[in-house]
Amino acid sequence: MDLLPKVFRTEGNIADFDSSKIYESILKEIKISQNDAKLITELTVRRIINYGIKFLSGPHIREIICSILSEQHFENERKLYTRIGMPLMDYEEMLEKKLDKMIQNPEITHHMAANKIAEEYAHLRLLSTEESKAHLAGDIHINGLNYFDSRPFNQTWDLRFLLKRGLPLINNISSYCKVMAANNFREAVYDIVKWLTMTQSEFYGAQGFEFITIYLAPYIRGLSNDEIKYTLRTLVCEINRLSIIIGREIPSLFCSSTPTILKELTDLPAITPGGIIKGTYSDYSDECLRLFKMLTLVYKEEYTLVPSFRTLKNKILCEYSFMSENTEIFSSVWDEIQTTHNSYLINFENKNYRKEAFEYLSNSGSSNTGVLQSICLNLPRFAYMSQNEDVFFEVLDDKINLCLEIFSKKYNIIKKRIESNHLPICSSVSNDIPIFDLENQKYAICFIGLNEVVKLLTNYHLHENLDSFLLGVKIVKNIDEICSKLSNEQKTYVISENPSYQALERFSKLDLKNFKNFVVKLNVEKNRAIYSNSFHFKNEIELELYDKIKKQGEFHKIVQLGACEQISLQELERNNITFQELIDIFIKESNLTQLKFES
Repeated sequence: MDLLPKVFRTEGNIADFDSSKIYESILKEIKISQNDAKLITELTVRRIINYGIKFLSGPHIREIICSILSEQHFENERKLYTRIGMPLMDYEEMLEKKLDKMIQNPEITHHMAANKIAEEYAHLRLLSTEESKAHLAGDIHINGLNYFDSRPFNQTWDLRFLLKRGLPLINNISSYCKVMAANNFREAVYDIVKWLTMTQSEFYGAQGFEFITIYLAPYIRGLSNDEIKYTLRTLVCEINRLSIIIGREIPSLFCSSTPTILKELTDLPAITPGGIIKGTYSDYSDECLRLFKMLTLVYKEEYTLVPSFRTLKNKILCEYSFMSENTEIFSSVWDEIQTTHNSYLINFENKNYRKEAFEYLSNSGSSNTGVLQSICLNLPRFAYMSQNEDVFFEVLDDKINLCLEIFSKKYNIIKKRIESNHLPICSSVSNDIPIFDLENQKYAICFIGLNEVVKLLTNYHLHENLDSFLLGVKIVKNIDEICSKLSNEQKTYVISENPSYQALERFSKLDLKNFKNFVVKLNVEKNRAIYSNSFHFKNEIELELYDKIKKQGEFHKIVQLGACEQISLQELERNNITFQELIDIFIKESNLTQLKFES
């Protein structure tokens, strides 16, 4: 014992070296045999003595043990026994680093450090070696890996559960009191803001409310336009302050709005101030239209005052019969879009989107649903690996099956977090109805670089040749067929547009480094991203707009979540296309689900 140094413990005291602590720790954490544990312990003690080490701490001893585990070919055991964290230099750099277009404060620094630890934990403890390598190498990208062990991904909330019950009690949070149902329009809007502020701690991706103009219509009866506008401005302003309130960047928040009561909602019991049921939503069609007009106006006015506002994203549900008869209203919508570029147009004549919107609709107001996890596929990488169409589909199938294994792990983790109340909001119930229904969540497979795959396999871009276009459709249909075939009552797998620019950047960077000879064949312009996102055409192609919309619509027919076509306002102007003409094409002649406009 005289040859062994004292040990400085993390508790702050100094203790005598005790080899039995090493032995017990090894058995507990990596569950190897007693003989192997004795061997590792003996080798550790010998190394400490032979090297004449004068200073020891718990982390230092662990480093020595991990080194010996590797030398003895216990590599999986080393992964389980290692510490997670980061080098001091990396943390100091994080403290000093200037962030572009982001809040910079102590909370952000702690958040970034925690993200590093959580990602490392996911690789070492949660994912298999094959799954971890697939993500690190760039075959796949597990969106929100830093929250893989703790949070669901996206969530769409049914606003009626707030309007009817108020802000519910949250499990094991003694300082939080239940808030009764809103008694007026202003209270209802503040409840929306409070709820989205609270849920930022338990969800990683986008969140929002559907049919906001319908469900809030009863709350504006009898109010003046000025009162409505003031409260809606409060909604927009408070939502855009969330980053300051919680100290970090927040994902996109959205609401969907419509100027008319949708036929599927006309007979639903209408929730009015105080959470009281009074008539049906069909009784509030005038208020719905008025609220929609005010919301459109407020978006335009707020953008004029503060051009940097990012959210709420407004998803406008468009029904052709109403739009054609109310051109004045949609002229104001077009005016707002040209000013803010913030709103989306949703083709609500699209059967797939409409079915999705009402899939979980219920009178109870508990139709909350979302995406538990999203994983992105690097399609060009699969083409580099296969170099022919048949092998490409084999590689694609293998990678999708790998994603399904990761989805299964995510489900088990979140189920465990709910049962242990580590997700207090998701674990809570309101009037015996779960706030978050784990069984209603979907699992999304998205992808990047369809255009580049087709270019590599056929020598033509998606838009250049009918055969190349049909191959692109075939690939997307193949992913969808696998998702449909494997979906069951327990799990629903869907194909989604890629929501992550991080995946796009990672894949491009890794493939440019490791598959440069293949990337050169794509003739990528200097300073351009290597890959196109999801199923979209190459940037700035020369393609007649009607043809572009029609062809992109073929992919929107297949992709269930997030399919969105971006159209340049300058392109419309160059082609002398009016808003009404575009709407005619969008709703009547195309299969597009969603339109977003850029300057």
